[in-house]
Order: sequence, then structure tokens, then C-alpha cells
Amino acid sequence: MISLKTYNKQQLEELINSTAFNDLPFYPITKHRAISHIKNSNATDSDSLLILAFEDDNLAGYIGVLPDNIIRGNQNIHLGWLSTLFVHPDFRGKKIAQKLLSKACDEYNGNIMITEFTPEAENMYVKSQLFVYQKTLYGRSYHYLSNLQKILPSKNQTWSKYKLCLKAFDSTLNSFIKLINKTSATNKESFKITYRLDHETASFIDKNKSGNCFNRNRKEIEWIVNNPWILTDNIKINYQFSAYEKRFEYIFIKIYKGDNLNTVLLLSIRDNNAKLHFVFGKNDPITTSKVLHQYTKQNNISNLISFDQKINEQLDRKKILLKKDRQRKFLMHKNLQKTLGENFIFDISAGDGDAIFT
Repeated sequence: MISLKTYNKQQLEELINSTAFNDLPFYPITKHRAISHIKNSNATDSDSLLILAFEDDNLAGYIGVLPDNIIRGNQNIHLGWLSTLFVHPDFRGKKIAQKLLSKACDEYNGNIMITEFTPEAENMYVKSQLFVYQKTLYGRSYHYLSNLQKILPSKNQTWSKYKLCLKAFDSTLNSFIKLINKTSATNKESFKITYRLDHETASFIDKNKSGNCFNRNRKEIEWIVNNPWILTDNIKINYQFSAYEKRFEYIFIKIYKGDNLNTVLLLSIRDNNAKLHFVFGKNDPITTSKVLHQYTKQNNISNLISFDQKINEQLDRKKILLKKDRQRKFLMHKNLQKTLGENFIFDISAGDGDAIFT
């Protein structure tokens, strides 16, 4: 028999600090991700953050939910982003994933959104007939350095046999690219890098919120950068989702016009790959693209992902090794769509939802 158990802030904290947590056959959440959920100011004390599925007394699967608020006019509508969904192979074929999904939707009265899902999960969501597609974000992936040793084997296992050759090719080509980047003339834009939310950056974000239907503020950004879901380490644990990486950090790029701070960019760097999540303040795409291009080359970033179309139009004009299209789909529960109304404009940034954490 399948049973489900929900965990709010207090219950989740008790779970990760219990001896039973370390004895689980696989982790339903990491301790640092759980702490991030607990510190989420958008989460109420009664919100279900994690739901576990058991067959008899055996852990069979789990689903995680990230509470958030979407703005309709002057009203905050409380919702949850599905952030993880996993059923152990030993328990598949018993509709456990569907039960977890149904329970999560019930806990949030249908106010559920989803993004960054696998094709298999997407198929289940569509088959449930509970969700409708929202605006898709279209972006670009800019490959500044060669990384064939990872890209080709991930697409076709046959290439795994040639990994050493691909590594040698990457190393040779990238040495040449780095030499060109070092010696080539660059238009020097006025910008600074900070790895924490300093006073100047925090004040600027408070005055220049993201401005879309989530309108991210300083408090939310501070929570995100101070409570990452991925830690820098080589630890391997029995957890299905991202937990540790050789390098993971958030950076703020502060762009100045004269002596005045004009724009703040929030990026994450994971294993030498950069993602642009938010643009605060005035977005001059010509200047912003120059700064991103300059930063990426100077710091030997392998890949830059951006969903800002105006910035991408400028980046497309620059000499970059490889440029590829990307897209990010969003699903919204029909109940939430009904609550928001027909005239609601779904305006979203790349950093909204749980994607900014990974």
C-alpha cells in the first residue's frame, strides 16, 4: 500500500536532523537544499515543501515544492514550483509519480507551476490534463571554448571511446582561443564584479526590482545567493538531483555609466558555465552584451546561456566559437490560470522559478 507524508518547514528541519534521515536508502533532499527551503521567505509555516511516498515502510519516491508568489495587479497569489520528482526504479509502474503530483497540487489548491522538466516528466504532466503551457523563453547558448569531450559522449556513447582524443583536441583549440582572447583588443566597459550582495548592489536592486509578474527584490535575491542548492565540493551522495559541483557560485556584474551604477546582472557559474538570470536597472543591450562578452573571455568561461533576446541580438554579432538555440518551457496548473484570469500577462525572467538554483 502506498502512503504519502508531507513536510512543512518545521517538519523538514526535524527530518534532516534526525538519525532516520541518514539511514534512508536514498536521499529525498540534501540538507543544504532543505535549509534553503526552510529559509525561503515566500514559504509559509504550513506550506508543504517535501512529500515522501512509502510502500509499507519503504521510501519509494518524493516530490519537492518551492513556494513563491506571483503578482496580479496589487495582489500576491501564492503558488508552488515543482522542483524535484523521483520514484526509485524498484517501485516504478505503480502510479506513485502520479500520486505525488496529485498530492502536491492538492496541497497548493492547484496553484502549481513547473519548468526545467525532462521529456518523460513533461509527458506525464500533459497526460494528466491538469496543466497548460505558458510563454516559452527562447534563448541562446554561446560556446566560447570547445568542450567536445563532454558534449559528444552525452549525445552518442560511441564517442566515449575517443574521450582522450577529444580532450586533447579541446585543450589544443582552447589554448589557441585563450591566446587570441588575451592579445585581442577589447572595448573596455566600466564594470565591477562582486561575489556577494554588497550594500551598493542591494540598494540598487531594491530601487530597480525585476519588474515582471514576480518582481524579485533584494530580500529574495539575498536568500537565493546565500542558500544555494549546489555546493562546491567533490562529494558524491545517493541523491538524484544536483547537489555538489567542482565550482558553483553566484556573481553580480555591476555596470557603470560614469560614476553612476546603471545596471546589475546576476549570473551563476557552474563548472565554468555561466547563466544570466536577472538584469536589474537599465538594460542597454549594446553595453550589456559588451560587458558579458568581455567578462566571459577574460575569465575563460566555456559557455554562456542567456534568455534575454535583446542582449542575444547583440551577442549574435560577435565572434564566438559556437551559438546554439535554447528554450525553456513553462507549465501552469489550470486552477492557477483561472485564478490569474484571461488578461493576465505571463512575463518572466530566466531566474524565476527553481532554475536559478541549478
